[in-house]
Amino acid sequence: MKDPKQRGRAMTYQNEHEGFSEFLKTFKDIARHKHRYDVFRDFVTMAACSLHNSLAKDEKREAEYMQIIGNYEKKDQEAFPTLLSILVALLENEPRDILGPLYMQLEISSKDQGQFFTPPELSELMAAITYGPDLTNLKQDFITLSEPACGAGGMVLSFVKILISHKHNPAEKLWVQCIDVDRMSALMCYIQLTLWNVPGEIIVGNTLTWELREVWYTPAHHMGFWANKLARREEEAEPAPQITAEETKRPEPAREDTSADPKQFDFGF
Repeated sequence: MKDPKQRGRAMTYQNEHEGFSEFLKTFKDIARHKHRYDVFRDFVTMAACSLHNSLAKDEKREAEYMQIIGNYEKKDQEAFPTLLSILVALLENEPRDILGPLYMQLEISSKDQGQFFTPPELSELMAAITYGPDLTNLKQDFITLSEPACGAGGMVLSFVKILISHKHNPAEKLWVQCIDVDRMSALMCYIQLTLWNVPGEIIVGNTLTWELREVWYTPAHHMGFWANKLARREEEAEPAPQITAEETKRPEPAREDTSADPKQFDFGF
């Protein structure tokens, strides 16, 4: 007879398998005349806009949502909230990348661009080996995490899981900055971090050239007053060491909400 933990894991796997199947079935029935990549991109974009505007209303993102949804028939429009509800249920059990594996199962990822999403199990193993021991005696008020090529946020979600296993609340103890050059991947990351109440900013841009096109702050970032917390930490930090003109300066992270400051970020909608 299986012990309760084994039965729980078996039930979780069964529920997840059923959830994946339900998502894929619902997705494949939406606008069959459209390319599957376009439909998935539209779902991700509308979900991100909806989650963002539930707390911080942005007229440009509202307009983008309305423009996209207007391209679908009523029955297809009604299916998109169903997809989001299935995703919420799939993410409920533990923080892990769900959208990445779904995207890979649909076989619409861009192999030419090297788009392969790391399996959640591998991300979790890497996070446990790399960060696990350092979280046993966490003395800082909070820690910051930077992911310069975030994809759908799998590595960050795995870190969140490790953080929770050490009895730390990510909404209070973690702030993340995630960057990806591919907009859809970045918005996948935004959705999943939002649903796990992780404070942070997700940037659509090129980490190597520091060309930043958009910045999306999660609801937890706003609700936790993280702009103030980060500014206070910078003020309390020791002065940075002097560097010579020949040394390369690292770019400053985009920590201020620039949604109302078009001079600093170009929101390319």
